[in-house]
Amino acid sequence: MKRLVVSLAVATALAACKAEMVEVRLSAEDINSALAGEVVAVPFAASFDMLGELDAEQRAQMDQLQAIAERYLSVDDFQMTRGEYGSAELELEGELPLIASANRADSEESAFAIFVDSVEGEPLLSAFPYSVRLGTTDSFALMESDMQDVNFMLAADEVQPVQFRIRADAGADLQILAGGFQLSAESFGVKTITVEEGDSATITFKGGAYDAVTGSFLLSLGSDPTFASEQSSMARKIK
Repeated sequence: MKRLVVSLAVATALAACKAEMVEVRLSAEDINSALAGEVVAVPFAASFDMLGELDAEQRAQMDQLQAIAERYLSVDDFQMTRGEYGSAELELEGELPLIASANRADSEESAFAIFVDSVEGEPLLSAFPYSVRLGTTDSFALMESDMQDVNFMLAADEVQPVQFRIRADAGADLQILAGGFQLSAESFGVKTITVEEGDSATITFKGGAYDAVTGSFLLSLGSDPTFASEQSSMARKIK
């Protein structure tokens, strides 16, 4: 993910844009492992557009920013392709740590992480005991400071549009509650969905409030056998 933030910083400075999308793939087994205290790596892919050509000065800044980002992040693959009218598209693939917030110190080498937490104190949401979100660690502020030492206008954005592809692979259906998201080309204000064991669902958080607030959802891992019947009137099967 190191060039994700490098490219995002340059794109923000040159074209005033965020990533088009950060796609994250995770599963029920991944989440169970994170809740058990393990640091789990989950794959991500990110894409975003840049307007115009990079001049010599901007390319030099890109090299400096890449060196900075290598201290905080990692990426497996980076490709830049030319689009129409002199634009460029950046495609990145790598891994992000999936971790419980209580163990966030274990992910400090990465400026971004996927956090899973236990949700307590909300009786109306007791059927959904866990939350999942894309967030930043303490390293993000250090990385941003180093970037701004190169150019004070360069700064990665903490909030990115995110698409979660989640698979039910732990022997039970998954129950998901989310607001303001897209699913199968439809948009929902608030919706409960069921992901049957062995299947997966893709939920997208982009635009509107998600320009300022990170995408997240609540989750039941199927530990409560009464959940499905209690929520059947609200649930939608995803295959």
